[in-house]
Amino acid sequence: MPEQSPPPLLRDVIVIPESPSASELVLKLAEGVSNAEETLREYVIPPRLVDNFDQALRLIQNAVATGTSRAAYLHGSFGAGKSHFMAVLYALLRGEHAARSRDEFAPLLARHDAWLNGRRFLLVPYHMMGAKSLEQRVLGDYITHVRTLHPEAPIPAVHRTDALLDQSRHLRAQIGDAAFIAGLPGGGEEDEWGDEGGWTTERLDTAFAAAPDDEIRRALVRDLLSTWQRGFFRNALEDQEGFISLDRGLFEISAHARDLGYDALVLFLDELILWLANHIGDQRFISREIQKITNFVEGSDARRPIPVITFIARQRDLSELVPEGVTGAHDLAFQDTLNLASGRFDVITLEDRNLPQITRRRVLKRVGEDEGHGEAAERAITEAFERFSRGVRSEVWDVLLGTDSGVGTGADLDTFRLTYPFSPAFVSTLVYVSSALQRNRTGLKLMRQMLVERRNDLRLGQIIPLGDLFDVLSRSGDQPFTERLKVEFETAQKLYQNRLRPYLLEQHRVSDDDLERARRGEHLDRQLAARVRAFTGDDRIIKTLLLGALAPAVPALHNLTPRKLAALNHGSITSPIPGGESGIIARKLEQWAARFGEIKLLDGDGVRLELVGVDVSSVLNEARRYDSPGARQAMVKRLLWEELGITATDGYFDQAHVVWRGSRRVIEVVYGNIRNPEELRDDAFHPFTPNAWRLIIDYPFDEGTHGPAEDRNRVLNLGFSARTVCWIPASLTVNRQQDLGRLVMLDALLSGPPTRFEQAARHLSEDDRRRAHATLTNQRDALLVAMRGVLRQAYGLATKQAADVLTTYTDHLLSLTDPRELTLPVGARLNTVLPWLADQMFAAQYPAHPDFDPDRRGEPVRVADLRTVLEYVRRAVESGEDRVEVEKKDRAVVRRIANPLNLGVMHEAAYVLNREWVDHFTRRARQEGITGDLRVTDLQRWLDEPQPRGLERPVAQLVMAAFAEQTDRTWIRHGAILTPQPELTAIADDLALRQPERPDEQDWAEARERAMHLFGFMPPNLPRGRLVAMFVQDLSRQARQYRDAAHRLVDELERHADRLGLDPAATTGRLHTAYVARDLLDGLDSRHRDIDIIRQLARTDLGGPPQRAGRSIRSAADVVQALRNTAWETFDLLAELGEPWAAEAAEILAALRQAARDDELTTPLATALTRARARATDLLGRATRAARPGGPTPLTTQPDRPTPAPATWSAGGPAPLDDPVRDLGPVEQGSLTVDGDDLAELVETLRKVADRNPGRRIDVTWRVRP
Repeated sequence: MPEQSPPPLLRDVIVIPESPSASELVLKLAEGVSNAEETLREYVIPPRLVDNFDQALRLIQNAVATGTSRAAYLHGSFGAGKSHFMAVLYALLRGEHAARSRDEFAPLLARHDAWLNGRRFLLVPYHMMGAKSLEQRVLGDYITHVRTLHPEAPIPAVHRTDALLDQSRHLRAQIGDAAFIAGLPGGGEEDEWGDEGGWTTERLDTAFAAAPDDEIRRALVRDLLSTWQRGFFRNALEDQEGFISLDRGLFEISAHARDLGYDALVLFLDELILWLANHIGDQRFISREIQKITNFVEGSDARRPIPVITFIARQRDLSELVPEGVTGAHDLAFQDTLNLASGRFDVITLEDRNLPQITRRRVLKRVGEDEGHGEAAERAITEAFERFSRGVRSEVWDVLLGTDSGVGTGADLDTFRLTYPFSPAFVSTLVYVSSALQRNRTGLKLMRQMLVERRNDLRLGQIIPLGDLFDVLSRSGDQPFTERLKVEFETAQKLYQNRLRPYLLEQHRVSDDDLERARRGEHLDRQLAARVRAFTGDDRIIKTLLLGALAPAVPALHNLTPRKLAALNHGSITSPIPGGESGIIARKLEQWAARFGEIKLLDGDGVRLELVGVDVSSVLNEARRYDSPGARQAMVKRLLWEELGITATDGYFDQAHVVWRGSRRVIEVVYGNIRNPEELRDDAFHPFTPNAWRLIIDYPFDEGTHGPAEDRNRVLNLGFSARTVCWIPASLTVNRQQDLGRLVMLDALLSGPPTRFEQAARHLSEDDRRRAHATLTNQRDALLVAMRGVLRQAYGLATKQAADVLTTYTDHLLSLTDPRELTLPVGARLNTVLPWLADQMFAAQYPAHPDFDPDRRGEPVRVADLRTVLEYVRRAVESGEDRVEVEKKDRAVVRRIANPLNLGVMHEAAYVLNREWVDHFTRRARQEGITGDLRVTDLQRWLDEPQPRGLERPVAQLVMAAFAEQTDRTWIRHGAILTPQPELTAIADDLALRQPERPDEQDWAEARERAMHLFGFMPPNLPRGRLVAMFVQDLSRQARQYRDAAHRLVDELERHADRLGLDPAATTGRLHTAYVARDLLDGLDSRHRDIDIIRQLARTDLGGPPQRAGRSIRSAADVVQALRNTAWETFDLLAELGEPWAAEAAEILAALRQAARDDELTTPLATALTRARARATDLLGRATRAARPGGPTPLTTQPDRPTPAPATWSAGGPAPLDDPVRDLGPVEQGSLTVDGDDLAELVETLRKVADRNPGRRIDVTWRVRP
């Protein structure tokens, strides 16, 4: 099959000159305004630019209408067409046919012709480059321009005239007044410009003596400049001190333009910012000139004769030109000036979005386009672009369009089509970089230069890589705007020329001559051509990093990654695998960062180049003594242990903790030279812990000619079996071992005592020491990344590169027991190795272990989750159906544990038990003849039959606890039932499971029913051993709670049995129920067997329904309190009442006694006592009042006084009067006189006294009056 011919060169379809012209694509304003037709023929006018012209014309209109001066910055990047804009605006104001005939301006002219017609504008263009001051250029060029337009007009008085008048005084004295006056214009008569009269001796004297701003002096100066002092004007043009202040000068030229018949003066200042930038090192100059800027809109005169409208081309903000050394009050003054200017100046922004159209028209002109037959070239480019766009992956396309930042910026397909072969990302970068790093060349000129340089090799379908931009900038010899950028650019060039480029040339084995031959298009042999292409690709990546360091704010250069670098230099790095370019570049970046501290790998896959400018090799030489074989071994171990997640200890071996199938496991890890028996004896190949695994890791280098094959031979010749795996790496190459030594030295310098680095860098200045420390830190960090990548190759996880490791050794894992064939996770990181190996090791050791981590998340089973599963096992068992609905939050946990452990099946929402473990343990017990208690040690042994499961202790405890629940067995220790039953993790080896005696079904049902009525709770329906034990515990707790109150109730009822008519021998009623409740509670709180307590509760004769005993138990405390609070003397008085009150009294007492005999469920006793007392008090009151009319005498309190001998009142009559009075300290005393029929009031009063004096005796005396 014949070879396919390559696409045509781009020069066949786009006009690319053989060499660029110095003046091409650059318009000087003075030339542009003088040749409007040529300027407008090449001018691209997109709609957005028409809006800019409208903004400029409105500004002029406003100035003319108000008579005030206005100014505007014409802001745009290099190549945005600021000079062209002013030249075209000049043409519009002059009414040039070339401007007015452009169709794009038709709407604009329709809006503005009404006020433009009939007005004259004096338009003065300025090119500021080479000016000595603003006054010298603005005022001097005004004179030059006006003299061209109006050669006969007088010269405005803008010069400093003291010297001129001194010379003229001398001349007058030499030649006399007559000759002097004769040489002046006017001949003593009024001239055509309106000067009044001719010069006389008197007028000359007045003029020579007048103040500088006096009109007669100004008239004399004008006449002298046009006659006797013509040479003075020519000399003043080059004298920066030869003009008056800019403020005053603007007033003068405004008046001068008015006198010439103009309506406004329009100044076009081109290259002002570039002019200031060229003096950036002269702080005094910049300070002086910047402060004059506001004079264009604001002067000391209230109003200028005609408005002055100033347009200043600006590609940078003025604030960027404030000298960096300015501080304090001077800085504030500068900022005030700049803020003032910002507030007074309008801004007309020529957007960068216009650049695609301008680029297409002026730089990417199609072949034959000017002759009217460019269709073929346009068609070829369109087809090539369509093929290119279809063949580029979306992520590359996003970078090229600048839409990968995710903030809504970037270009579209049509924009790219206009700028092809320059991507939108390239164009946006070019705009910023050219404005920051170039003073004299526009972005368009740089684009043309790059096309010229690629004229012989750039083909249709290719794009310009971004890295090529660095070469064009470097070869230009131009200087950046600011001193900081200048230093950084020089540093970047030195880094590239002195270190980066020589390194790449050496790596790819090419020379500058080879590259030059390739550039000229000469034939190269296949191998050399391949090396040149490889160098060119790497070179572009490096140069893109340099551009990123110089312009980090550019979106395309922000957050650089391997993928982004590949896209920005699309086609420079190729891979047979789509998208594989990123991986290739990532590996290159690791290598470069390890060698050059300026290249820093960031978190994730980011990369950054930092410009430092300090040679750190002298510092690193001081650390050579820290490099040794032992230090290198320690460094490799440290890197491996960090990646593997192993904590280093001082022991002979370390422990690696892994999660295997959801269980926590430990692997013993040893680090040493397997080949050397003096370093690793044979016993080092045996694990220290029974049933554990040991992993022995060798290091990837050895002394002399020893290699990994010798490590392998020793393992194969060991004559024993052990759970040990040996991990043998391939040897590092000499270069990588040198990198390892460099890493050791860097780490010793930077991680050691602070004085170590200070001592090594003592020959550097303090500032350089800080930068050197940062550079070495970056290099150390990069070496760490690179070395980790090399170790992945050495230990068999990544494809071996001949530049890094011995590629012929592949037998990395050797096991001293099954499984013999172990594998490594090729392509993975080191932190995945231990879980990978653990799966193979423990799967061979415990083949039946359930998999609690099928997704390999590395999450161990938690005890809390095991408890959750056990709870649902219990619920399922107690449901009687072995099934339970699981709460949504617990379903994943139950499914993760119960399903693989064969404890049942977690369906979508329901958990269903199975009997696999019940059958397994029962079968094993039967096979071994065990019929009684099942010991934990036996259950654990059976867990690993028929195949080892190796369950963790808590998981094994869950299986045994679930078995206990399903078989209704009770945990015992040394023959005694444990109360309470042990928690999950408390199931110890000395426990056993016993089948408990279950209560009779009828007793259980009756006990449940009675518990509900007696105590208000009911156990589950199933009489399971654990539930029975819990039920008995609850009964005992309830019994202890109510027992004391039940005993006190019996005591109180017996104490008042006579009053309440209670019979202790009765078999029903309140007292009998109290006896029954007391005895039942005593029995429930006994130490009898659970089944006996259940039987007692079910079979005890409660003397009636259990509800009555339950009410007695639960209300005992309240009834006791009511009995103790009752005023029994009231009822005693009630019993002694005679007729006619005796019958009612008897009825009250009878009702109380009946309530007392009833049980509490029938009649609450506290309520009955309250009701009876109220009725008794009422009856006693009525009886007393009926016996003697009149109310009681109020009780009056009297001071302490001797009291009569006390008497005690009781139901049996007054107490003896001979009791002695006890001294109780201050006591309450008083007396009350009542009628004999008002005794109830007396009793109530005494009760209140008793309430106020609890615990004290009350002496009562009485005297009956006739």
